[in-house]
Amino acid sequence: MIDRIKRCLTMLEKAINRLGRSKYYSRKQYPPIFIEIEAVILKIRIWLDMHKAFESCNNYFHKIGCFIKDLVSLIGLLKDLYKPKKGKKEEKQVKRDRDQKKLIKSIDSMIENIAELLKKAKKNDGTIFGAAFEDGLEDSFYKDIIHDFKKKVRELVSQRGEKTFIFPFVDKDKYHSLIKDRKKFRTEVLDKLSRNNTNGHKASCKGAKRYILRGFRAKPRKSLMVGGKQEIFQIRMVECKNCGQKFSLVPSFLPREKNFAIEIIGNVVRNLTLYQQSLQGVLESIKIIGKRSVKSKQTILNWLKWLGIFHPAAVLTRAGVKGSGYLQEDEGFEKEPNLRTYSVVMVDPKTLLVWHADYVDHVDEATLHESFQTFVEKIDFKILGITKDKWKASTKALKTVFHKIWIGYCHRHCLKNFRKALEKYQKEVKCSEKEVKELYKKFRTVLKMSTSKANLNAKVKSLAEKAFSHPILQDRIAELKENAAHYTAHKNRQGITETTSIVDNFLKIVKRKLAQVESFRDREWAEIFFRALANIRNFVPFTPSAKNAHKSPFMLAGGQSYDLPWIQVMNLHNAFLFTENASGSAFS
Repeated sequence: MIDRIKRCLTMLEKAINRLGRSKYYSRKQYPPIFIEIEAVILKIRIWLDMHKAFESCNNYFHKIGCFIKDLVSLIGLLKDLYKPKKGKKEEKQVKRDRDQKKLIKSIDSMIENIAELLKKAKKNDGTIFGAAFEDGLEDSFYKDIIHDFKKKVRELVSQRGEKTFIFPFVDKDKYHSLIKDRKKFRTEVLDKLSRNNTNGHKASCKGAKRYILRGFRAKPRKSLMVGGKQEIFQIRMVECKNCGQKFSLVPSFLPREKNFAIEIIGNVVRNLTLYQQSLQGVLESIKIIGKRSVKSKQTILNWLKWLGIFHPAAVLTRAGVKGSGYLQEDEGFEKEPNLRTYSVVMVDPKTLLVWHADYVDHVDEATLHESFQTFVEKIDFKILGITKDKWKASTKALKTVFHKIWIGYCHRHCLKNFRKALEKYQKEVKCSEKEVKELYKKFRTVLKMSTSKANLNAKVKSLAEKAFSHPILQDRIAELKENAAHYTAHKNRQGITETTSIVDNFLKIVKRKLAQVESFRDREWAEIFFRALANIRNFVPFTPSAKNAHKSPFMLAGGQSYDLPWIQVMNLHNAFLFTENASGSAFS
């Protein structure tokens, strides 16, 4: 009978594998719930092998059979819940239903067969000991397998957040009067809801969405405000006329599923990331709230995770922002004790948006290829060109991931390397500082004034000074000629920049923070921090003394801010809605 159960598990494994292959190109793209189902199937196999001696117990197989049926239903739900990646053809609903019915029929048939065999088999001895033994096995299976799995599934496939729409509203005092006035609420909020938003609607809900008011949520929202006072806010409910689904309409000043005011959370994470305040520092700074203040550092870490759960490109794409197609890319070596770690960053020089921020152990071609591949899966625009240093591994990885792109090399890196070569040359030949400056000036002029590969090679020939024939400087001249096309790419493509100054400035923020903390907590939290830092940088406005004063990179890219504080803008555009296929703001 154990073999029959294992055959059922094999059928489930094949079903989840077929589902994964039909929607994704590789296992790395699978949602966590797919991996979790495979893991629990393996756990059941191991559990069966460990309890093989007790296969005659009825409760033992009845519990497993019920759980297998639940897994079949869950796989059916995932078929509708997750959409295929670009390029993958979506199966028709008729075929999905047919395959699901076929799987259910096969599993039911095998489970019924097992039940019949159990009836004919010898049961337990009927004593108190035998009954207790069976109860113990049942409890063991529940605790070892079912309990943890159901908890994880509830977190991974919960659609509760999709039934909440955020609308822009910043005035807390006027909110109470707004929700009591049905006509005003309908005019200012309901009529402005997007007619194309699909979040939380039934799959059968087609066409323009229309809503009607349906009273208030049973439980109001309680939020701890900036002054330390807890306030209560009633939440309006609406119903879709097409599919009958009900939704909560929450103002942007209330965060999703958090007890603290969104301004408190925003100030803490901004100070922690951009202003170099320590974890203990931000914990002390919010004690001004009073007795209801944050008691644990883990709460602040949870807030950081809240902002860093999504890749920057995923947040920006969800918010309806598109890049210019041109980026600056660089890798920063992060000096951590006993570790060699690197940050990989891509920034749009036109809008200053950080589109990619990753934390890796190596910067070889394979690792960078994987990092860039993760990024390209999150965007919906074409990458046309990239400015970078001349690290060969990243150049090869970029050419593999982004086909037919322009790659420009940073002049600042080139001049920096030539300056180092001049210092070695000066030490060897004992030349004067004046001569060194003249050599540097001539080299920089050739680099700056060249307009094409041929033009650069022609200008290099004009460097007739004997010093340029010295082996130390000759290596730099040879490198310049070899990469002439890359060093002059900015003359032929307007989006390619002369230097990587924008991405280098962002890497300085990372290095300053790392210098303060000395080492990140672990890899998972380091990745969360990098993503949170990028997301916060994209939405926080620049200071009054900056060139783009009071504007954020998101605003420079044309993103809709509705004159809201930066973290409310993120909230409005569903940056904190943790479902994979969710669309952007429900407000038009």
